[in-house]
Amino acid sequence: MEKIIDYKVKDFFRITDLSVIQEYTSILEHLNPLNEIPNPKYKWYHKWFKKHPKTLQIKDIRSLSFGKVNEIKMNLLEASDKSIFDTIKMLVDVEDYHILNFTITTFYGIISKIRKEIIEIKNAENNELVDEYEDEFLAVVNAKQRLEKFGVINDLDLLSKEDVLKWKEIEELPYMVVFTKLRLEKEKNKIKREVAELQKKKQSKK
Repeated sequence: MEKIIDYKVKDFFRITDLSVIQEYTSILEHLNPLNEIPNPKYKWYHKWFKKHPKTLQIKDIRSLSFGKVNEIKMNLLEASDKSIFDTIKMLVDVEDYHILNFTITTFYGIISKIRKEIIEIKNAENNELVDEYEDEFLAVVNAKQRLEKFGVINDLDLLSKEDVLKWKEIEELPYMVVFTKLRLEKEKNKIKREVAELQKKKQSKK
């Protein structure tokens, strides 16, 4: 490709040549993440009236609620235009028609930020929240694998103490509050197992 045209999103979506689309996306998917974008609502005369800022900050996904973060995870898996647009609107104060008028470098720069942060979140969850321990009796009935299919519902059920009426309240909590609480619960369970093991060894010596 000799030259990249920074199409508007709406024009890029109209391209029907798959080879051109693939050539562009192979480049666009490697754009650096954006932390701010030009404000589509800004007009040159706003600098006097302070009506709209010239740029918009893209929110950190971890600053959202627990429910919103999990919704973004699902949106990325779905990967439809609507799900991507919905995710962008969670992070920036724009509407669909603004997104359609973004340049493709802006659009993919936002997507790059979203992917980067979701990968970081998933890595943190895998490292800090996943408990590799499995009770021998639970293993017999394959409990871990059977519960995994419920995904985030397991966390909601744990934190709500099995009260489904509290799920919505938990989803509305800041993500980092829920993440920290889940880390605490994991550590408390680990301590309980270690104490139980020590008591078991102590009893066996009597």
